[in-house]
Amino acid sequence: MKCPACHETMEEKAVGEDRINECPHCRGLWFDRGELEGVKDEVMPEISWLGIDEWKDRAEFKVNTDTLFCPRCHDVALTAVEDQSSMTKLSQCAQCKGVWLGTGQFLVLINALLEEANRKSVPEYAIIGLKQARDMLMNPDSIILEWQNFQTILRLLKHRIFIEHPKLRSIIAGLHKSLPV
Repeated sequence: MKCPACHETMEEKAVGEDRINECPHCRGLWFDRGELEGVKDEVMPEISWLGIDEWKDRAEFKVNTDTLFCPRCHDVALTAVEDQSSMTKLSQCAQCKGVWLGTGQFLVLINALLEEANRKSVPEYAIIGLKQARDMLMNPDSIILEWQNFQTILRLLKHRIFIEHPKLRSIIAGLHKSLPV
């Protein structure tokens, strides 16, 4: 497979269970359909509950036809999607749904997802927690992963509550001191 940016032959790399393609020259990355989400979850399991699609819904994007062509479909121009606030840019093929990330854009995307997780409020975390609980009950095949995601959401919810309500932390600390152990 040829790199869409510099036309060098890309090398296949294993990341967990996924196999992605990396250009040895420009270090751009090609993800076949679904691989970007899988690699994100492998690299940053603590944000596996936050899907890339959820992030895309929240951001304001500039969408254009890219000058690059899909390395799988060859004659299909990629669609460039840019988030001006986080400086994230990815290009997707409308036909095969593969995703191209230029040099360093995977890290930029991960940072944007972490920022998105930090922006969420207590009610948003409560809603996400309920969705994770529903997913855990509805999909018994992946109950371990769903349970881990649910625990992560609860931990983040606790931290968000204390951030938004600092007096609550001191009240709970006072209760712990006054109660016999």
